[in-house]
Amino acid sequence: MRQNQLILKYTSSIPDYSAPSLQETLTESLWDTAKDESLHIILREPVLLELARRQEPGVLSYCDKLLISENQECWFSGLKVLEALNTYDAVQRLLVVCGYSGTGDRKVVMHVLARILAESHREGFRRILRSMVTPGTLDVTGWSPTALRVLKAVCIEQGIEVETSIHSLARSFKHPEIDQKDTSSVHIRPQERRK
Repeated sequence: MRQNQLILKYTSSIPDYSAPSLQETLTESLWDTAKDESLHIILREPVLLELARRQEPGVLSYCDKLLISENQECWFSGLKVLEALNTYDAVQRLLVVCGYSGTGDRKVVMHVLARILAESHREGFRRILRSMVTPGTLDVTGWSPTALRVLKAVCIEQGIEVETSIHSLARSFKHPEIDQKDTSSVHIRPQERRK
């Protein structure tokens, strides 16, 4: 890899957090399990994800509690639940969390945001990307078409040329309605280096 090159990895595997066995469970029972702090967060997470999919009121507040926890597993669960919730307010929370997180945590939050990003939050995401697009490797698996367009715009602003070596990601940049995945890479490098 060249010194000023960013390689975007794009694979077809995206984690599936679905819990079909909980779809028939009563909401009150799910909340009882979610609030039972004697259970480890790993056991409560599938319940919280189901509550998020149901768009239950109170999930956002519960995520706030998880995100300020000293327990790293609670923090990760809070991010997964916000991603599953996928509402305007959930994305707002993720933008705030990204703003006050350290560099390593900010990358994790950025990827969560990128998977659910909609047009209404593109400017906040653009600010995040401006500080994070650097040479190296970036996995864009599952990123929304909006997030990919914002990434392209940030690369243009910073004088970074996008060289596509795969057809599907190239089409995502040009035609966001096409959402096919591939297992190849995209190379990005500064324009002034290209001959």
